[in-house]
Amino acid sequence: MANGLIYYCMDTETTGLSYKNNFHEIVQLSAIRSTDRAQLTRIVRANNWEQASFDALKLTGKTIEDIKKGIHQSELIKDVEEFLAEDKLNTEHRCLVGHNIINFDRKFLWQLWETYNKTFPFSLYLDTMAMSRALGKKLGCGKEQRYNLTASCELLGTRKYAGAHSAKGDTRNTYMLWEKLMAHPDVNYLEHIKRIPHNANEDD
Repeated sequence: MANGLIYYCMDTETTGLSYKNNFHEIVQLSAIRSTDRAQLTRIVRANNWEQASFDALKLTGKTIEDIKKGIHQSELIKDVEEFLAEDKLNTEHRCLVGHNIINFDRKFLWQLWETYNKTFPFSLYLDTMAMSRALGKKLGCGKEQRYNLTASCELLGTRKYAGAHSAKGDTRNTYMLWEKLMAHPDVNYLEHIKRIPHNANEDD
């Protein structure tokens, strides 16, 4: 716990890039709680499997048959909310950490929770991609420097777990990256925490 907050690292894998109206869907989700490093990982069955992007499937090494397997979306929501409830805190005391979490994963997560008339249980977000980019600028990295998860881990010299483009592996890598960034003397993590309460009417 830092600054009175408990941090959760999260990563999702989806069937594509179009989150609106569940055109593409979350098929993997993993989360790590910082206080005890407990990890929750779930494989989720796609409802609209026929709309899956073949590029996304190739990236994650999945087939159409693979994304037809897993738990129902409503069960994922239940499992995530029960996992979070173990900390006995409210949304204002939790911060969700992820690599490109605000511009990508958050939108899929909000869409999924809205589908079941629920509010996603986070209001605070911390993006390790933005933190890595800011650090790279301070270190004088050139325009050729990339800030995807792999490149950011290499920039910080973090240990990398196998399983790239799987929610379980990428969440572990994000967690290790986040720890390094939080401890880095040239990173002011507080300026990167964004408060974005779930607004079901947001049009982005």
